[in-house]
Amino acid sequence: MMSALIDIIIIVLLIGTLVYAFILDRRVRNLMASLKDMEPMVGAFSTAVDQSAKSVEELRDLSTQARRPEPPVQKQAPQPRPQTVAPAPGGESPAQKRAARLKNRAPVQGQAAVQGKSELVRTFFDITKERKE
Repeated sequence: MMSALIDIIIIVLLIGTLVYAFILDRRVRNLMASLKDMEPMVGAFSTAVDQSAKSVEELRDLSTQARRPEPPVQKQAPQPRPQTVAPAPGGESPAQKRAARLKNRAPVQGQAAVQGKSELVRTFFDITKERKE
């Protein structure tokens, strides 16, 4: 009698586990389908975030340059600025300065620095595609 009761309890628990696994599988499939639909939007958002971070750094560089007093200059006709990024007087490009400044900045508590977010997003979607196949 006791062994039959234990067998019935085990069978009920196994059926419950199978039902839960079936429900969970459907939800994961729905989530993966939603992620697949969102892939282009997430990629565009990641690119926009990278571009905005770059723009903020450039604005910060410009503001620090504007705060520095410049020596008096004789009035001349303004010359057009070249479109290429020239190295700074110290021999470093603005991108190298930015990287050095980010490297020396104190970490924010609860925030992890992620470089190459666009590549991270693409890798995530590539991995999910491989697992699905």
